[in-house]
Amino acid sequence: MFEKIKKTILQYVDCDPESITPETEFLKDLKMNSYDIITMVGELEEEFGITIESEDLKDIVTIDDFAKYIAAKL
Repeated sequence: MFEKIKKTILQYVDCDPESITPETEFLKDLKMNSYDIITMVGELEEEFGITIESEDLKDIVTIDDFAKYIAAKL
């Protein structure tokens, strides 16, 4: 799960892939803007065949948070 999310993230940010860990934060560490996050979420929804509720995004801070959220939806 982590590797799939990481691969998707790398399409939106320019950083060393080794610097991305489960504890990496989307806003603080990756400096992703809201457009990138929404676009990435849409791509992951399609890939995993799930719907990610917009109100849930406020609770997803780290990549691990996102992986756990997706796993719970599957």
